[in-house]
Amino acid sequence: MGAGQSQEQNSATHDSPKFGSSLFQVVRIERTEIPEEYKTVGVSNEVVDRVLAMHGEQMPSDEVDSLREQLNHERATNERLREQMRYLSELQQRTPTYTPKEESKISLEEMEERKRVFNETVERVEQMFFGYQRENACESNEKEIMECLNKNKNRLLNCSPLVNNYENCVAEMRAQVLAEVGNA
Repeated sequence: MGAGQSQEQNSATHDSPKFGSSLFQVVRIERTEIPEEYKTVGVSNEVVDRVLAMHGEQMPSDEVDSLREQLNHERATNERLREQMRYLSELQQRTPTYTPKEESKISLEEMEERKRVFNETVERVEQMFFGYQRENACESNEKEIMECLNKNKNRLLNCSPLVNNYENCVAEMRAQVLAEVGNA
């Protein structure tokens, strides 16, 4: 019986039938008393088929197959999530929580100073490595190569001298950038 079905019967039913030597008794189950694991009930495919057959309803087999496939997918997803929860729970239990020791207390001023120094360092690194974007010095070589490739679709080796010029340009540009970074 579900929680909504367990209701007290009126007093007339308490007086009438007897089962053995005691009266029938009514059990009330409140929704709040039901454990969480019993609120969702899994039903096997065979039970679903039997219930549908009892009511004379037959679902098309492709629909049944798709529902079974969906059910299996959901079950696999639920199992995977349960495993992740178990794993995370184990990690949480194994990982000790941080408790600062008495001698390692840092004042607010020291913390602010460390934060300021860290932010300055981050800015310096960003400026040195990420801040400046060079223009493409070898762009004209790239255009020449693309034009040559378009003109000589079946004779690509005709464009190889242009590729050599492009590689030389890239090497010069790389050396120039490395020299600038080394001087900074």
